[in-house]
Amino acid sequence: MIRSFFCFVLALFSFTIFAVEPSAPSRPLVGAIRWDAWSGGDVTKQVEGTLGPKKYRDRLPWFADVLDDDHVRIVGGTQEIMDREIEFAAQAGLDYWAFVLYPENQSMSLGLQLYRQSNVAGKVKFCGILHNNLGASGQDWPKERDRFIAMLNDPNYQTVLHGRPLVYMFGGNPGRFQELREAVAQTGLNPYYVYMGWNPPKDYAAQKPNGFDAVSAYAKGDMVDTFAELATAAENHWKLAAKENIRFIPLVTTGWDKQPRKDHPVTWEKNAAYHQQETFTSQATPKQIAEHLRHALDFVRNHRQTCESGAVIVYAWNEYDEGGWLSPTWKADGNGDTSRLDAVRSVLLTK
Repeated sequence: MIRSFFCFVLALFSFTIFAVEPSAPSRPLVGAIRWDAWSGGDVTKQVEGTLGPKKYRDRLPWFADVLDDDHVRIVGGTQEIMDREIEFAAQAGLDYWAFVLYPENQSMSLGLQLYRQSNVAGKVKFCGILHNNLGASGQDWPKERDRFIAMLNDPNYQTVLHGRPLVYMFGGNPGRFQELREAVAQTGLNPYYVYMGWNPPKDYAAQKPNGFDAVSAYAKGDMVDTFAELATAAENHWKLAAKENIRFIPLVTTGWDKQPRKDHPVTWEKNAAYHQQETFTSQATPKQIAEHLRHALDFVRNHRQTCESGAVIVYAWNEYDEGGWLSPTWKADGNGDTSRLDAVRSVLLTK
């Protein structure tokens, strides 16, 4: 009798253990694109020009210095600033940053360098977006290839699907990508390659034979009047991917407004179509960004086959002069405006 009772209790205890295991995966991973033009060099001088006018004060980086009504100084390439940015992102619940990769010897790589040597880097993971680094000179390419492979082994590198390093790419050099892919495979790693394009079904059909596992987008740049329309356009891409049952990572947009670059053209976009544009998309409110992000989390949960990686990518952490950012912006009192991150936190840390 005692033995029977003991077996009954043990069975009940075992049932209770299994019954309380979560039946659904944890919250989808949420990352934000980093384009580190604020760390020094010629690109920084150019974006100091785009964001110099007083009318763009509300989209200056939080660490900028205002010199007068038409000029600012942006010095973001310090360890102290990077460490604070990591804390900002972690406190908002972001899981990873996707760094646009440049050759190591360029100033645009300083942000990633500062991140990787930070004592608090582990609070936010990272991954790479292949593009500019694939254009390294023939002399530098072997070093760049090996640097990327070493990056994939960093303990803070973001993985999906039980350990596959998450790798994004847009444009770039297809031949270099294939060479890189083969070199990575020889190390035993099996990255999850995601092509950032413009039309999910067409991109997937074109890029899957090239070794890509899924598609996504870098940004949504429709010429629409309101942020609500822009967010709807992005969400329509999600729905199209689900309808076609392709592997997909949803892009969450935070805006698209290149008027600062129209006012003060940058050298890498000399003849872009937006120079003839008369109206630009309205600025997103924190509430709108939070709602759009919440829709993305729900979409991933409800389309687990399409969104097999369980990841979301946000445009962007710090594309201030192009119109998309989450990172705090400048305030006269010296305290950054964290309203967008506060809104993100309300979604990510309560879902």
